[in-house]
Amino acid sequence: MSDRDALLGGRYRLLRRIGLGGMGVVHEAADSALDRRVAVKILSMAAEADEAGQRLERFRRETQALARIRHPNVVAVYDSGVHPAGPPFLVMELLDGVELQRLVEKYGPLEPDVVSWIASGMSSALAAAHAAGVLHRDVKPSNVRITRSGRVVLQDFGLARLVEESAITHIGFLVGTPRYMAPEVIRGEPPGPRSDLYGLGLCMYLMLTGESPRGGLEDVGALVERAIDHEVPQLYGNQLAGSRRIPDRLAYLVDVLCAADPQARPENAAELQTTLAASTDMAARVAELVQGCVRDQALGLLDGIAAAGPPAEEDLPEYLEPEARPAAAGHPAPLSLSDATRRMVMGSMTVDSAASRLREAVNLVQRGELQEAVRVLSAVSRVCASALGDAHPTTLASRYWQAVCLARLGAGGEALALFAQVGMYLDTGRNVEDG
Repeated sequence: MSDRDALLGGRYRLLRRIGLGGMGVVHEAADSALDRRVAVKILSMAAEADEAGQRLERFRRETQALARIRHPNVVAVYDSGVHPAGPPFLVMELLDGVELQRLVEKYGPLEPDVVSWIASGMSSALAAAHAAGVLHRDVKPSNVRITRSGRVVLQDFGLARLVEESAITHIGFLVGTPRYMAPEVIRGEPPGPRSDLYGLGLCMYLMLTGESPRGGLEDVGALVERAIDHEVPQLYGNQLAGSRRIPDRLAYLVDVLCAADPQARPENAAELQTTLAASTDMAARVAELVQGCVRDQALGLLDGIAAAGPPAEEDLPEYLEPEARPAAAGHPAPLSLSDATRRMVMGSMTVDSAASRLREAVNLVQRGELQEAVRVLSAVSRVCASALGDAHPTTLASRYWQAVCLARLGAGGEALALFAQVGMYLDTGRNVEDG
């Protein structure tokens, strides 16, 4: 098989899995034609024939939906296709930064001005989608990405439905996430723009209070019952809002967006901009918060490498995914590696192959794609240390550039420690030569 045949669509080299959902798997990939990183969503067809047909139809609609929207707050679609004898795929921009859910998990309740900025970006995205005749149908914190520049991006239109088309789901089958679904949708009524706004309201509630308005319930039945029978607690005039110093305008807006009756909600997302009144100056503050999350992730990779030791056969990816599996009590989350690296390492890593990955990572650093670079460098550093040794030049070079990333992400102390570690090996080498 030629190198081109091994590429998805003859163009995209899959690097690591970055998402998994009901419709398929999302990979980070390298676009060999334009020399850039992209996100590739591959449809899962492992289902009964009728269900597979529905997934294929929904995937087709997602492609059409995204192609109809051109907006900075909506993830951009670049390409789509079907791999020979394989499933269809969708190619989108690869976003840096973190999900809104992660931002709240780290900082708890967010500053009201930060909430206004993020909610404004979300409402702008929904306004653009609705104007194009597209419903998102799954607005939730994990589908909102905040980039390192502070840009708010609504992603994963996998459940989007073009407004003028008929539904393709079975009667009585819920499509969406119950924790963030509007009551009328759970009752089986057709969704509309106001249903997306309800999801926005719940996201704002989470940002302002640090708590999910539907609690920590995990059981789908209990979530559905609560969504139908219990309204979202009001914030306006509430003691909680007072203790959190939530401005009345935001508290009232959340209450209106989360109204049980869809007719009581704003008619469209464009109406929200005046109330939100987000200052453009907040982009820098939001970017600062995201930077803190990214820095934590980078340090987590560094700590994981130090604690994990040499990789085992079942634990050998090319790019580290520390949150892929739960950590055991008292131990860091295990590191996982892609099948590509497992084959590479078990087949004996060569100096050339390690150096190739290192050059790829350095290019990412030089382009400012630090979040992706640190993942690559963390994996290369660990694999090289195991296969080539701690003192090997490629191992030291990968750790040097890892330290550069940490320094640029604001983790100066950890960067200096890693620089010192590299310097120690270099000094030892010089002393041996001098002796």
